[in-house]
Amino acid sequence: MKEWEDFFRKHRETFDDSEPSEDHFNRFLTKLDHQKKKKVFEGLPNFLKVAVIIIFVFFSGIIGYQIRNQQNNRFGLGAVSSEYKEVELFYTSNINNQLGVLEQMGSFDKKQHQSILKEELKDMDNRYAQLKKELKLHPDDDRVIHAMIEYYQVKTDVLSRIIEQLYQIKKENRNKLNTII
Repeated sequence: MKEWEDFFRKHRETFDDSEPSEDHFNRFLTKLDHQKKKKVFEGLPNFLKVAVIIIFVFFSGIIGYQIRNQQNNRFGLGAVSSEYKEVELFYTSNINNQLGVLEQMGSFDKKQHQSILKEELKDMDNRYAQLKKELKLHPDDDRVIHAMIEYYQVKTDVLSRIIEQLYQIKKENRNKLNTII
């Protein structure tokens, strides 16, 4: 080891005198990049590579299955035709707006009335879920399609009547307060 050190010290001028070629650094960097790219999977044993692939395929299958189930659960009027999809979109947006108005208006005078409304809406939604199952089994059955449209119409009508009654109750309460003051 000492022999090499002495050799380098004696011939220092010859080592300091030469410069590497111009493309030396570029070749060096490309070799480094090439080694970095190789080492991603090169360091893993073959059985780990196979295990990673199996796990990837397994989770991909699970995710695909869940996505397919979610799409099947969304089966509704929109799946029959584009016209029915527009009808369904109109009614669902209208119903969502009405439910938003109900939330903004606040609670009912009695908790019992509020729980009755929630139960009725839940019952209506359960009936609609049954209609969706029927539609999935018989997509060309006009009776099922009309029953679904009627469901939307009835739910919209019920919600609008409740909103009107709540407005009247609030109006009467304001009038009572104004007459007292």
